[in-house]
Amino acid sequence: MKTKRELIDVMNDAIAFALSNLHTATIAKVTGVQAKTISVQPVINRVVAGRSIELPEFTMVPPVFMQGGGSYTAHPIAVGDYCLLVLTERCFDRWYGGADFQSPAEFRMHDYSDGLAIVGVNPLSSAITIPTVIQQTGDTNQDGNYTHQGDRTQVGDLTITGDLTLTGNMQVNGNITCSGTISAGNFSGLGGGTMTSTSDIKAKGISLTTHTHSGVEPGTGNTGGPQ
Repeated sequence: MKTKRELIDVMNDAIAFALSNLHTATIAKVTGVQAKTISVQPVINRVVAGRSIELPEFTMVPPVFMQGGGSYTAHPIAVGDYCLLVLTERCFDRWYGGADFQSPAEFRMHDYSDGLAIVGVNPLSSAITIPTVIQQTGDTNQDGNYTHQGDRTQVGDLTITGDLTLTGNMQVNGNITCSGTISAGNFSGLGGGTMTSTSDIKAKGISLTTHTHSGVEPGTGNTGGPQ
């Protein structure tokens, strides 16, 4: 005996079927890293007719980086990282190839072929604790100018290639090794060479240019100490 189905049931089934193939976003794991794209595999299975089906690997997925104008922040991506795989409404092949304002190359919608990866989501077991200040962990390479306002604490070695201009006082708690010349006002020298000054130098209040000596007598004797 066939069960009579109402029109609303048929419509609901059709809507449910359409929604099951409407892909918006899902969690995926990085399986490969190329120069400009990554490969990912969704980690949440689909359920079809009561069966749990593992989704395949998707290749050549563009990652999303923070960018504006000519500046950007790009982070390393490693196999095993998790990402949010965002599936766009339309095929973006022509846009990705460099053409704006074009009709889609294919008329698929919300398809697994049109994904962008936002790397940086984690399960609870490896979730990053939300900090109270900006926290950066890992090596950094910066190209371009850098302006800093406020106090800065450096822990570890600091190597600078190029000139350093300091406006303000400097306090050094430790030794200074110089392989070149140190110039300060009318003074220059150190570095294992001759020290020169165009003004007077005093040591314990005694002038280098105007001091006198006691016990001066003709002959081969030595003078007394400077005064």
